[in-house]
Amino acid sequence: MENSKVVELPASPEKKRRKLLLIIAASIVALSVTAVLVLSFSPLLAAKKIEVTGSKLVSEKKLLEVLAPLQGVPLPRISESRVAELIGDEPAVDEIVVRAKMPDTLVVEVVEAEPVAILVDGKNSFIVSSTGEKLKKIGEKDKTKLPRVKASDETKDPEKFQLLTGILSTVEPKVLKQVSTATLTQAGFMELALPNKRTLIWGDGDKAALKNEVANIFLKQLKENKAKAKVIDVTNPENPVTY
Repeated sequence: MENSKVVELPASPEKKRRKLLLIIAASIVALSVTAVLVLSFSPLLAAKKIEVTGSKLVSEKKLLEVLAPLQGVPLPRISESRVAELIGDEPAVDEIVVRAKMPDTLVVEVVEAEPVAILVDGKNSFIVSSTGEKLKKIGEKDKTKLPRVKASDETKDPEKFQLLTGILSTVEPKVLKQVSTATLTQAGFMELALPNKRTLIWGDGDKAALKNEVANIFLKQLKENKAKAKVIDVTNPENPVTY
């Protein structure tokens, strides 16, 4: 017993392999963390230029001014939430998409709310969205081609005005570009003024696709002087009426 010796057995190949894999994994994690830290704080990737695209209702100059604090910030640290925070509560901006254009440019793509009408309130005019929200104030010389809605008791009622603009949003551009003014009747139906003192009674927002199809047929006939009707009623598009 006194002469006995303890012999250590060599580690199994499987145990060595697991140890090696753990070392490799730890190294990869460490390198990844280091890379993230370098990219997040390195002045080499700082935003030196800011580009804004897609802005028509909102001044590009104004957006560049509010985004100026992002200059010098490393691109990987600039999030969409931060950009949205700087832009603030801008009604014309519906959505933003932020991307980096290496090596030093931040691109902010603006998706704006769809304008459907121009609200004329005394000497002031505003482009409004389908929800009735004012997107932009415009001057007398502005050439935006949209139906005009004259301010009235109906437009001052948010629910009724939103009903009108909501119905307007169902009218396709091909029809809309021929409309000069839009009004809402007491029954909640929309009427559109056409050239040559003609009226298109649209009704509500139901069956919009069929109404657009029928309206286009009649508008084509009017253009070709094949119809003398002063009123086109597509309230029930399966049975349109002219008189």
